[in-house]
Amino acid sequence: MGMVRVALAMAVVLSHLPMASFKFLSGGLAVQSFFIVSGFYMSLVLDGKYRDTGLFYSNRLLRLFPTYIVMCALTTIAIWGFNASPTASPELFAQMFQDPATAAVLILQNITMLGQDLLFWFSVAPDGALVLDVSGPLPDEDTIVGWQGLLVPQSWSLSMELLFYAMAPFLARWRWQWIAALALASIGLRLAGHLTPIDYPLWQGRFFPTCLFMFLLGMLGHRALPRVAQLPKALGWIAAATLLAFIVGFSFLPTADPLAMRWLAYAVVAFATPFVFNAFKDNKADRWIGELSYPIYMTQLFVIGIVMTYELPYPIWIAIGGTLTLSLVILLLVDHPIDRWRQRRAATRRWPMAAPGAASVAPL
Repeated sequence: MGMVRVALAMAVVLSHLPMASFKFLSGGLAVQSFFIVSGFYMSLVLDGKYRDTGLFYSNRLLRLFPTYIVMCALTTIAIWGFNASPTASPELFAQMFQDPATAAVLILQNITMLGQDLLFWFSVAPDGALVLDVSGPLPDEDTIVGWQGLLVPQSWSLSMELLFYAMAPFLARWRWQWIAALALASIGLRLAGHLTPIDYPLWQGRFFPTCLFMFLLGMLGHRALPRVAQLPKALGWIAAATLLAFIVGFSFLPTADPLAMRWLAYAVVAFATPFVFNAFKDNKADRWIGELSYPIYMTQLFVIGIVMTYELPYPIWIAIGGTLTLSLVILLLVDHPIDRWRQRRAATRRWPMAAPGAASVAPL
């Protein structure tokens, strides 16, 4: 899954590069595809790696927060030292912090990541107060949106990840029929958004209950893994090639019905994931490549902000190259040392019988 994860991360990078004429899968769909992959991996490790939920929770926090803290620090320097951010400025933060309630919300969410997705539901009044705005506002010269008060805006998706992690140990004990039933309920709630005055992209993309089914699709994919493992691994190579082509070439597919294409993307990713995992679970090179996906996702806006602020030459190549370089630095100096500690903690309290491939996979 390593190449697939990096391709999804690069899809997000390209979606945030306004000067890039070529796009992969849309950024929003790439993030939601990550939810499916995350559901698969969390079901996998809970089935064979973690003896207790406390260890699972602490190891997930150790996976997410070190890189997040580093990027918060770098972004703070970029904003207040160089005013080099594509989404915020010192003046914007000063306006938002006029209101004590807004300041408290932003401090809490920037520290914990929890609830960051809900800031997309609010615009900011001239006095700094958060105002519920279900029209799905986008920032412009006259409009400030709540999420602009986030140091690392793309971490809104990690807020949803954390909510899923809280549920995952309990969901992993359910029979697949109950997981499927909950997924259908989530889909039903998502479709019900058409009946509300709420902006539908906001309803379907920034509301955890309507996104839950994607994590559950991944969990169902893991439940299918024993059957997939009985099939030739060549099917996994074919699935990987097909999925990569789908991600990279998505913009060339017919878009007469964008909604249908969105559901097609969910189906393709969910169906292909167990096949790709089964084929590449023991491939160390692919796994190492995949470990870059999280740093790429977390560093991209920081690098893009510098490129856009200083109007550097060859902005697309510098943005992509700079993101990959910084991601590699963080992977080697931050992620890998902490991940070795995480793996030692898990190894001391692992189930006697690990799930297929669980011991050889660095979780997302």
